[in-house]
Amino acid sequence: MNIFNIGSMEIIWVLAIALIILGPSRLVQFSKDLSKLLKSSRRWIIELQNSFDINYNDEEKND
Repeated sequence: MNIFNIGSMEIIWVLAIALIILGPSRLVQFSKDLSKLLKSSRRWIIELQNSFDINYNDEEKND
């Protein structure tokens, strides 16, 4: 597995260090918060893209 040029062993190390630093209960809460943040940022990016598309299409119609 090679996500963003990070191998599976590196991902395991990062998760192990996060488990040691945060602990099991805080790691679960952190992952939930991170997932909420990613979902909201993804929605924001989609809304931004749609707004650019609408503005671009309006300008094309005017030309």
